[in-house]
Amino acid sequence: MLLKKIIIVIVPIITVLVLGSVLWQNDGLPNSNHSCALTEGNVEGPYYIAGAPQKEKLGELLEGEKLIISGHVFDYNCNPIPGAIIDIWQTDSEGNYYFEDFTLRGKIHADENGIYHLETIFPGKYSESGIVRPSHLHVKISSPEGEQLTTQLYFAGDEHHDWLVKPSLILQINETDGVKYSEFDFTIAP
Repeated sequence: MLLKKIIIVIVPIITVLVLGSVLWQNDGLPNSNHSCALTEGNVEGPYYIAGAPQKEKLGELLEGEKLIISGHVFDYNCNPIPGAIIDIWQTDSEGNYYFEDFTLRGKIHADENGIYHLETIFPGKYSESGIVRPSHLHVKISSPEGEQLTTQLYFAGDEHHDWLVKPSLILQINETDGVKYSEFDFTIAP
């Protein structure tokens, strides 16, 4: 009788602890209706400036290796998000942010198929409090309805990957005629 009471009390507690642990590690229950995994978020960083203009070419007059990134913006059902806004900011090839103007800051609007295209220069690394940050792009992606995701994109082979770098946010780079190319698809909540 006592054993039965202990089992009745302990089994639900263990079930809640195990299920809670699984849900916590996986950010909730899997949803079979969502076929595309959401792009992982990442910190905004301290250098965001609101109000960047719409433009698909950043740093046109600056020295540096040309970088072209293109891809799609999808919702979690893998449907394209027409008119999604990709707000990007980055350093120049020497690792300097521009605060006086929007030289290396801009907003790209995805087309009717959710496709975006960015032309910029390869971002440089910079040291902050003695720690070298890897080359990266800061990105805020939003749907026309206003749902927003903030993340960063990194580059394969960078020896300065730090604790902020998530494998799913690392771009593979191809190079042709001195121009670096990569593709990256964003998936956000609609």
